[in-house]
Amino acid sequence: MGTMAQRLGLVEERISRACALAERARGDVVLVAVSKRHSAQEVDEAVALGVSEFGENYVQEVLEKFPRPSANLHFIGSLQKNKVRKILPVSVLVHGVSSLSVLEAVERISGEEGLAPEFLLQLHLTDEPTKHGFAAEELPEALRIADGFHHARLRGFMAMAPLGGGRETARPVFARARALLEEFGHGRPELGLLSMGMSDDLEEAIAEGATHVRVGTAIFGERVSP
Repeated sequence: MGTMAQRLGLVEERISRACALAERARGDVVLVAVSKRHSAQEVDEAVALGVSEFGENYVQEVLEKFPRPSANLHFIGSLQKNKVRKILPVSVLVHGVSSLSVLEAVERISGEEGLAPEFLLQLHLTDEPTKHGFAAEELPEALRIADGFHHARLRGFMAMAPLGGGRETARPVFARARALLEEFGHGRPELGLLSMGMSDDLEEAIAEGATHVRVGTAIFGERVSP
């Protein structure tokens, strides 16, 4: 797959091309390099190449690699309630708040720790039982609760396409996520972030309004099994 510099260059070309086709500025899309199951040294190599935003899924791995100079952590896994206190201090954005209990824990622990984290609500827009998140009909209650927060700040939504479904099945899910953000973001100007799209479908995500794309394999290569 070439060097990391070559792989990163190809990803940047894809993002720039997708932004141009969607008539969006390249600066409107944040590249989150998903470094899970990759070494701290690889993170440092990516930093040296100009990458600043990194995504991780597993709490123990996060604590082994972050905080790290010039590397901002995005926690992209479904956050568990008993891990909230460990993740909030090291994350610039938590993408995976996927239940009311975790949502409430984020605000409570933020107050206890003197933090002001930003987070996204994870959407569940497919029929896959292994995925977590809020169904569309559950969003009004989640937003009602988040509107009352004094510490943590809701910034938008995160969505995932069906696993192995290909680009054809990804695009309708991304379109639905965008529609939900437009619907529930009305009157809430702070809700402007939409995290969706990975190595195989980042173009479809950008076309549907993604502000953050989470790209791992296309940058770092295949992951090492735990």
